[in-house]
Amino acid sequence: MACSTKFLKVLALFWDLIYVLAGLLIIGLGAYILFAFEYFDTAAFVIIALGIVIVLASLFGTLGAVRESSRMNKTFVAILVLLIVLHVLSVGFFWFFQQSLLINVDQTFDKLWGDQQVPIKPGNVSQIANVERWLDCCGNAGSTDYILPPNSCYNSETNKLNIDGCRQKFLDYIAERWTVFTIIALVLIGIELICALFSYVLANSIVNRWRRSKYFPK
Repeated sequence: MACSTKFLKVLALFWDLIYVLAGLLIIGLGAYILFAFEYFDTAAFVIIALGIVIVLASLFGTLGAVRESSRMNKTFVAILVLLIVLHVLSVGFFWFFQQSLLINVDQTFDKLWGDQQVPIKPGNVSQIANVERWLDCCGNAGSTDYILPPNSCYNSETNKLNIDGCRQKFLDYIAERWTVFTIIALVLIGIELICALFSYVLANSIVNRWRRSKYFPK
């Protein structure tokens, strides 16, 4: 059984390491969003915070496995169960209310479009102009929304006029990232389930080994 406990310890440490790497990747993703996209600061901070929680939890689990502490491993399992429940609820919420949230995104775009100062000058510096540069698009439904398209409607590399409208591109971008978010969340939940399983089995194995050593000393 001692050999079995050592084997379980190796498996637990392996998956804890995978979990640490997943947390670091999530932190990196949040940092990328924070610096690359101007309008997703809140989402970026939430993602970074999630990554930090995952890294701290995984390090706690790793310490419990290294020390062969049954109490720490069971505490780690409890933390993982809580995170799994929160992640499942988050995925379910965003999946169930996806249409409503996309409608809110669409309304947000309407507000950005309506907030522009008119007449729109070639050097337009409104939030819509930033979206146009970001997604290589022009106007609401297309470049025909302008009498004279501003500089932000031109591709920065080719200097060609972007014909496609920004509204649909903006919605498509959010919908695509929604799918990516769901896949990442499901993979993360899978890793957490595996970590919880091995940590729980390891904790029981440690307790059983201690009991045998107490009642059946060599």
